[in-house]
Amino acid sequence: MTAAPAAPAERSHLLDGLRGLALLGILVVNMTAFIGFGMNDEAGRAAAVGSALDDFAELLIAWLFNGKFYSIFSLLFGIGFAIQLGRLEARGEGAARYLRRLAVLFAIGLAHLLLLWFGDIVALYALMGAVLLLFRRTSDRGLLLAAALLWLAPIAWSAMIHLGGIDPAEPLYARGMAAIRATGIDPTSSPLAYYRDHDFFEQLRVHGPEIWFRAGDLLYQLRPAKVLAMFLIGLWVGRRGILADADAHRRLLRRSATLGLGAGLPLAFARAALDLAGPETPANAVAVEALYCLSTPTLALGYAAGLALLWANGRKRLVEWAAPAGRMALTNYLAQTLIQGLLFYGWGLALIGRFGLAFVFPFALAIFALQLAYSRAWLARLRFGPVEWLWRSLTYGKAQPMRRSRPAHPE
Repeated sequence: MTAAPAAPAERSHLLDGLRGLALLGILVVNMTAFIGFGMNDEAGRAAAVGSALDDFAELLIAWLFNGKFYSIFSLLFGIGFAIQLGRLEARGEGAARYLRRLAVLFAIGLAHLLLLWFGDIVALYALMGAVLLLFRRTSDRGLLLAAALLWLAPIAWSAMIHLGGIDPAEPLYARGMAAIRATGIDPTSSPLAYYRDHDFFEQLRVHGPEIWFRAGDLLYQLRPAKVLAMFLIGLWVGRRGILADADAHRRLLRRSATLGLGAGLPLAFARAALDLAGPETPANAVAVEALYCLSTPTLALGYAAGLALLWANGRKRLVEWAAPAGRMALTNYLAQTLIQGLLFYGWGLALIGRFGLAFVFPFALAIFALQLAYSRAWLARLRFGPVEWLWRSLTYGKAQPMRRSRPAHPE
């Protein structure tokens, strides 16, 4: 049998809808960086349009958004892994094509990081996807146990850093500072002014050195463990076909939504409140991380289960409206960086620092509405998004057929 990517008819509209909604949540969180809130000084924040709502918006984003939608995205990756494994085994193939797929994804993520933004997550997903392959024969119980241990590990990691004084990320940050200084840029000057006043090619000089800062951030947060944990839960969900047949798993989804939202919302609120209002002490930092590790996967699973339950109960439109954007998730994720760069950086409209944090929400909704309309129009005539087409073509070693036999609206 000739290997080929999944046909559009084989796709799950529920998974695409969840993926699209996750993209919207990710956009909200990422825009907090592009809008310049964290880079602005106190006077700059006060002068920004709508700054009176900063505290409320910061609490809302920290409570309901930070980490949750990346976790849903990671969960969906694990489900996709289970689906891909099933197809590979049905065709009698080994893992070579899967690893090639990840290698291409890693290259795309690296290009995103070097050309546009150091906050890329795609390259890490590709690396953790390769690690996930080691769990393909692990029992269902083993997957859940490993996921729980991985989500708890960052608590001990934080205690080692803040209470034990051992920070493995510090050498990476130091290397990044030295690399940026080598370009002739003063890393202690205002980063907001740098991104506002320099064009694309001038900013390009710092993207290479920024890799060290990105690596430092991922290590400091122990983000690989968190991502892999959600991959493992996704693999478990995919094996059991929970989202493939949400109607047959209503009871499990109801329990998961009740527990996830019931426990996740107050825990996430406590974490956000402590992080924003608490003193910056080592003990406080460990407590914030502990609450993050307990609340983020819990609330993310509550969100996903609640949306799947709506789907099973016949309210598909509440999820399905985002499916076109989810079918082109990689294209839209990368395009979000490009659009935000054009809005906020010096090589575009240079709006960084001019708006308060509350403007994240209307900006994100406007961008996502544009992406949704574009995705619908694109998929009405073509089978894959442009980056998805490139990804599949490089994975399978030949250009994949792009055009539909006749125009059609995505279901």
